[in-house]
Amino acid sequence: MKPLLSSMVLAIFFLTANAGRAAEVSLELPAALQQALRDNPEIKAKRHSLGIAQGRAEQAGLLFQNNPRFSVETESQTSGRSGTSVELNLLQELEIGGQRGYRSTAAQKNLTQTQLSIEDAERLLQLEVTRTFYNLMALQQSIADLKEVFAAQQNLLQIGEKRFAREDITILELNTLRLDQEQVRNELASKLRERVAVENELRRLLSLQEGGTLIVSGNLQEISAKKRGALPDRQNLQACALARRVDLQAAKLAVEVREAELRLAQARRIPNISVGPRYKRDDNQNVVGGEIAIPLPFFNRNQDEIMTALANQNISKTELEGRTLAVKQQIDSTYTRLLLANETLRAYGNAYLGDLEKMLGLTRKAYESGEMTIFEFSVTRDRFTQARARSLGAALAYVQTMAELETQASGCLQ
Repeated sequence: MKPLLSSMVLAIFFLTANAGRAAEVSLELPAALQQALRDNPEIKAKRHSLGIAQGRAEQAGLLFQNNPRFSVETESQTSGRSGTSVELNLLQELEIGGQRGYRSTAAQKNLTQTQLSIEDAERLLQLEVTRTFYNLMALQQSIADLKEVFAAQQNLLQIGEKRFAREDITILELNTLRLDQEQVRNELASKLRERVAVENELRRLLSLQEGGTLIVSGNLQEISAKKRGALPDRQNLQACALARRVDLQAAKLAVEVREAELRLAQARRIPNISVGPRYKRDDNQNVVGGEIAIPLPFFNRNQDEIMTALANQNISKTELEGRTLAVKQQIDSTYTRLLLANETLRAYGNAYLGDLEKMLGLTRKAYESGEMTIFEFSVTRDRFTQARARSLGAALAYVQTMAELETQASGCLQ
């Protein structure tokens, strides 16, 4: 059943290959990153949260947090005298103890923190897009390599069938060629299915609705060769990242926001006063005065808000410590993995793939001339295919690890 399914996948692919080329969409990494930042729905939703912080900052900047209270009182005489007294009161609550300053500070820092959180979300999105982009690039190259191997296997099988008809080879050797071709067919079908999944993931990140097959531009070996170079010292890289990472800056601002909120809560232990003018008309007499209302903090001294603000401050400090430690560990781990990936890539050298193709061509000629048995050629061909896949995997590991380090230490690798 699996060979049949693989054959159907390949048949559909090859039949639609020419028609699909007209609908191919070529994509470069910078364009992909720009589109993701512009159209990704999660980033769009994150940016809307900025409006909440802006509203809070605008509200905190008002001179008075509460509207004035206006009241009218009327009294009618119950005795034989006629007349009605009217009293007008206007009261405005005034914040004391520096509350307005603490509130404004907390709101402004919260606004900056929200902006930094959006920048951090954009940073992580760009890393995810870059990883997926390179994965799709690796699959494209792997599929292209497997197509070449599959075409070569078809040609060898045709030659083998002719040699079998002349009784130059046995049925066992012919079946070996058939099994080799079937193995390549299954590998190609598996890569094609994997490519569909990775392409869909890239489309999701970019919020790309247009039809057509995505073809990413670039070559992993060339990209890895361009990116290879001397790395800065590990400790200097960590120090630079700790100073520049937007998520750390946002975490530090969160601590400052919580500190301002704590000071605000402490200032509100003493209730605000209300002041305003008063007017009264009684028995054809006008009385003008003023009123001051002072709540007495005998019982409620804002204990709940103070304890909550203190707990939030401790939480934000703990989160900052955890984030700082996580950044150090991220840089250290990624730096080590990049060194290992660089050593692996260096072992292949720049001319590895070219030498591999030459050796594979010589091996094929040796088989066709009868200097090598089918079994020997089958084993050698499989080793060449695996070696090419390992070389591609080494390049992919290097560029992806470098992308991680560039994201984790943004601006520190120039």
